[in-house]
Formats: sequence, structure tokens, C-alpha cells
Amino acid sequence: MKLSQRIHNRVEQREVGQPAFARQYDVIVAGLGTAGSIAAIAAARRGLTVLGIESLTCMGGAGTAGGIFSYYFGLRGGLHEEFDEEIAKLESDGYPKRGKSSGDLKKLVLERHALDAGMDIRYESTVVGVYVEGNTVKGLRWISPEGQQEAGAKIVIDCTGNAEVCAMAGCGIRRGRESDGRSQPFSNALEMVNGNRIATFYTDSGYVDPTDGGDVSRAIIESALLPTHLKDKYEDHSRIVRVAPLLGIREGRFIEGEEQVTLEAILTDSTSDRPLFYAYSNLDNHSKDIAFESTNQQDWIVGAGLWGLNFSVPIPLGALIPKGYDGLLAAGRCLAIDHDISGCIRMKREMHKTGEAAAAAAALSIELGVPLREVPYEPLAAELKKTGCLNEQGYVRFRDTSLPKETWAISERDASSIWMTDPSAIREGLSGMKPGIAIWSAKRLAERLNNQLREWMTETWEEHLPKNCAFALALQGDEAAMPVLREIVQSRDPFVPKTSRKYNQVRGYAAIYLLGTLGDAEIVPELLAIMRDRESFVNSSTDAEFINTDDDYYFQYFTFSLMALYRIGEKHDRLRRDIAEGIESIVGQPGFALAVTLKGNTELLHEMTGTVRGIIAKTIAPWFDKTGARA
Repeated sequence: MKLSQRIHNRVEQREVGQPAFARQYDVIVAGLGTAGSIAAIAAARRGLTVLGIESLTCMGGAGTAGGIFSYYFGLRGGLHEEFDEEIAKLESDGYPKRGKSSGDLKKLVLERHALDAGMDIRYESTVVGVYVEGNTVKGLRWISPEGQQEAGAKIVIDCTGNAEVCAMAGCGIRRGRESDGRSQPFSNALEMVNGNRIATFYTDSGYVDPTDGGDVSRAIIESALLPTHLKDKYEDHSRIVRVAPLLGIREGRFIEGEEQVTLEAILTDSTSDRPLFYAYSNLDNHSKDIAFESTNQQDWIVGAGLWGLNFSVPIPLGALIPKGYDGLLAAGRCLAIDHDISGCIRMKREMHKTGEAAAAAAALSIELGVPLREVPYEPLAAELKKTGCLNEQGYVRFRDTSLPKETWAISERDASSIWMTDPSAIREGLSGMKPGIAIWSAKRLAERLNNQLREWMTETWEEHLPKNCAFALALQGDEAAMPVLREIVQSRDPFVPKTSRKYNQVRGYAAIYLLGTLGDAEIVPELLAIMRDRESFVNSSTDAEFINTDDDYYFQYFTFSLMALYRIGEKHDRLRRDIAEGIESIVGQPGFALAVTLKGNTELLHEMTGTVRGIIAKTIAPWFDKTGARA
């Protein structure tokens, strides 16, 4: 057997023979946060011996120590509903309510049920080693107030949020977006007096690398000192009660799993038909440098404006199993998902469900004596349906949440409930202020509608129809859209569609993105002129959730122009010299700087110059050889 550890950020393994574990458990859960607390209780209720290891001093994670007391979408159902009802009952009996629910009560309820189920809890304890035999995990080593401890387990469930155990064991790991490896911004929640009650409040506070202890420490300190938290003066109606002791980190490591869940699968209708539960939300990406996201994300959010469209994602067992490993499951935000889809699959209800699903899979694996990847689906699904964790009745493939709630039809369960196929309906949608669903519907129909789109694009007496037809054609790679898109860019079209409930993108720079994907050589001089012309960009966006300042507005035009120029240069070698020299002449100016506000933090500009320079180095620099000569 080997002991696998991460030392100076490298996985190191050494032979240790057969350890004489002082204690053997059926299941060890590493991390008792949003996923781990449910995983541990659910496993213990199945009669398994369970140890829970937690670095903090309470269970519940984001929903307790993190100060996030409410739910953002997600389908109802699952073991956590039982605990939520108990919390609501205690609140109704007179316990003071904090925000939409009580984090303190949640700690109490979770611990009560953990002890009632017979599990062991070790707080202030951190996993530092994983025992592996071949590719099977056999136990853990951790540091606690008692010193170094060890225990064996039939199955370990990694609920650390950052795949710490999986990374330590040497599993395949992914992280961040493809362009620069960056994850979504983090938040730092706080509780404040608001009149005669305590309310929760949070903003996006910056970026952090959750795999770097020094960077996490910096983020904890700096975010607590931001003007949103540490003010020069506090009024009686807005005094801080406490800053949450746990940062709201939205994204860290992802495992490489036996099955991978991706945005691409959602967009191509190729998701799993063997779900353990469904995630349900919009693509809630908090990043404002969206020009650096993947083409799939930008097609969805920028080209069609569908940030606010909710959809369901089936999560299979393979997404919880690190590829090639046994005796190890991952639950929580470190599932086998990609950066693109993580904005949907990270909500609290879903994280509770990952824990419950992992516990059920572990129990069946132990009871049947089979490897985790061979756990039969039917009995596993049956177990999860008992609590509503797998809730097929509530499943809706896509839902337009910009519409009034009373129009949301629970029975509409497939893509046909929202995507249009009738040309007249699509034309009507493309003519209006909320064209996104019509644009994407036209994309889905592809060549079947393109002749009509080209014809409608000539109807210049219509205000929106020609432009939205150009968007629909461009999303399919049709160069017929180029002339209309150029006009949109040249006029700096300030129109902001109303498709999404928020995070709608300005048509002017959305057109820049699409011209980049088409590789339009003719627009190059115009894009370089935009990047030089900071003074002319005065914020005219009507989506205050996304753009708040002139700096925000210019940042979007600059970054979308930069990435469009890169894509055009990739398609046209002859243009690379002019593009590269043009970009160098702008970013090489003394005092060149870019900044952007973060969501909910309109008073503070976040420095983005380094990020932009890094992107330029990764995209433009490969056009040159090692001597500096242009390729």
C-alpha cells in the first residue's frame, strides 16, 4: 500500500506496507460542508459506520459558516428538505431568524441528526494523506488537535469542495477556463443589522486560487477590508454583525470522472439518461470578462443573450467517480464537470444532492460487494427517489425565467416546450425586444431556415429583425451576416436586448464577438480604432447588473475587440503582423490600464490589466518565433 500526499503542490507517493489502522470505517467523509454534511448523515442512516472530518468547527459549509442562507433555484426534493423543515419549525417557535433562514440553527440541526445517526465527527481536522492500493483508496491520514491520525475505509467521499482528497490521491484534475485557467469570482458574505432584523449581504470581492494557501489568506483579509465591508462610518440601520468565516468560493478543482458533464452536451441534447439527480439553474457565470470565456458560453450568453434561461442538467454516477479509481467518490462543486457548466451546477440544493447521491452509491457498493462504477442504476435511482433527490416530476428541460412565474409550466419537460420551429413564430421573436429564444431556435434549425433569415435580413424598415437575423446566421458560421454586423459595430449600437432577466449584452460588442468567430478581415481597422478610442465610450447600457461605469463599458468593447482580432488573425496569416503591431501600440502605451467593477460591487474597480496582458501573451505571442521575428 502507498501513502499519497501533496507536498509543495506535488503528489508524492511512498510505500508504507499494510498500515495497522486503529479504526476501520465503512465510509469516511472528508469535508462536512454543503455536500459532506448530507453525505455523512445519509450514509450513517443506512447503518454504515461513518467518520466525518472537517477543518472548520461546524457542519454545513456555505449554508452555515459561509453566510449563504437561502437557495438560488435548484429542484425541490432530497434529504435536506427534512432538515430545512425542522429549521423552519424552530424559527417559528421563536428562535431569531437571520436572513431567509438561520445558519446557526442549521448547524444545530445537522449535528443533532449526525449524532443521532451514530456518526463520528472530527472538527479542526485536515486531511494530509490518502492510502491507496493500486488505484483503490483504502483510508486517510489527517492532522487534528490530537496530532496525526489515521483510519481505514471501504469508501472515502471527497466533499472538500476543492477535490483535495482526489488531488492528493493523484486523480486527474481540471481547473478554470481554457483561455487563462481563471475561475469565477468569489464572494465574502456578511450579516448586518437591517432595521429590527439581521440580514445577509454579499458582493463579488475578487478572484482567488483556492489551491494556493497564500492566495486564499490574501483573499480573506483583502475582501474583509473592502469598502463594502469596512466602512468609514456605519449607520444605525446597517451595522455589521459579523463577516462570514468561510469565503464564498464558487469554483475550484474539478475531477476527471468516469463520465464528464459539459455545456456542450446541453447545447447538443446529448446528456445522460441515467441521472442520480437534476441540477436546475441558469448559467450563472459571475465573471464580467466574458470575452475570455469559451465560444460555447459566448454563443449562449453573448450571441443569444440567454444568461437567464434556466435548464436542467442530469448528473450521472460517473460524474462522482474519479476516472480509473475505486473506493473514492467526489461530491460537491468538484464533480466531473467543466468550467462552462459549473455556473449551473454549484447551487446549494444540488450540492446537498451530490452528497446524498454519493452516500447512496457508497452504501450499495458496500452492500452488493461491487466496485462503485458497477453499482446498478435501477436500485440506486429507486433509493434516491424515496426522498425526492431524484425528482423526475419536477424536471423541466428549459424554462424562460424572465416570464411571470405563473406561466412556468411544470409539465413542459422537453426542449419543445421552449424552442420554436414555426418560421412565423421565429420571425416574430426576431422582430422584438427579447430575441434570444428565437435566435437560438433559428440556430437549432440551421439550414432549414437560413434562406428565410437572409431574406428577412434585407427588411431594413424593421428596427430589430435584420440585426437579430444576422446574429442567428452568424451563430451558424454564415458569412452572409457580415455586412449587417459591421454596421452594428461601426454605429456602436447601444441597444441592450431584454431576453434575460439580467446580464444582457450590448448589441454593439456582441456583434464584434460574432465577426471574430466569422474571421471577418474587413473589420480589423475598425476594431483597432475601438481599442484606441477610450474617451468615446460613455456607458449607455441599461443592464446595471453587468455594466455600471464608463470603464466597464470600454472594457467590454476592448476585450471583445481583442479576442475578435485574435480569431481573425488565426484565420488570416497575412493580417497577423498588422494586428499584433496595432495591439502592441495600444497596450504598450505608458499608463495603459483596464479595470472593471464586480457584481454587486459598483463602487470599486477591479484591476484587469494583468489579466488582459496574460491573454495577449497566450494568444498573440505564439504568432512570433523565439527570436522575436514575426511568424
